[in-house]
Amino acid sequence: MSRNILVVNGHPDPRPERFCAALCDAYEAGARRRGCATRRLDVGALHLSKLAEAKNADTGVLTRLEQAFRLMRAADRLAIFYPLWSDGPPDELRQLFDYVSRLRAQLEPAALGGTKAARIVVTTTMPAFLYRGRAEPVTRHALCGVAAGEPLFIGSVDTISCTQRARWLEEMRQYGETMH
Repeated sequence: MSRNILVVNGHPDPRPERFCAALCDAYEAGARRRGCATRRLDVGALHLSKLAEAKNADTGVLTRLEQAFRLMRAADRLAIFYPLWSDGPPDELRQLFDYVSRLRAQLEPAALGGTKAARIVVTTTMPAFLYRGRAEPVTRHALCGVAAGEPLFIGSVDTISCTQRARWLEEMRQYGETMH
């Protein structure tokens, strides 16, 4: 059975050379190989900081947020990738999930109890073992409407070798293939 997967790049910088973007690409490739329909949402491309700065909401940002809501609503499963900042997701990713949660409450009040199954992958510049268990509750509860197991932490991303990066990318491809 084909599933609808939304791959969310939660890095505020949507440039493709970011490791989060490469991890998303790898997961997406694996999911497609399995036969899943995949869509991509790059949080940094939404420009949510403009929405927070402006007194009068930028209609372009609101349109992009509504599109993001539709993508999330249509997805059977989410795969969320982001860098750990201040023991949690970047503000833009939190803002997105807060917005989606509020919009969902307005449009679908009967479905408020439901959540989306998600795979969460978190990158950090510190060694991953420092965050396992400690940051997990913050990570899980910071994204409204997401039901996820323990996040996968990828640590020391600024200092890992090309070989280690390649291994992580292959692992993400395999996760996408198995929808792990």
